[in-house]
Amino acid sequence: MSSANTWNGVTPEIFACVKAGSARDHGTQYEPPGADKGTATTQVRAVGTIVLGFELDPGGALTDTIQKKPLLVPESQIWKRIDSAISACRK
Repeated sequence: MSSANTWNGVTPEIFACVKAGSARDHGTQYEPPGADKGTATTQVRAVGTIVLGFELDPGGALTDTIQKKPLLVPESQIWKRIDSAISACRK
């Protein structure tokens, strides 16, 4: 499985806010910690695991790639939650 989405204008501060919020609210684990490129793993209670590849480039483009997701979780829901988190961190 490989579906990707890119958000522009994501500063390192915005990305740090997104990562902190997802770790706090969803238990997401980032590997390697503190990196701009790696994987984010989230256990979805009673459904399964979501694994995203992420990369924040120096120009401010954040690209997330779905590597694994439960069948019951639509891709659109994943993208919507990331978009909401980025929007909240921009404020």
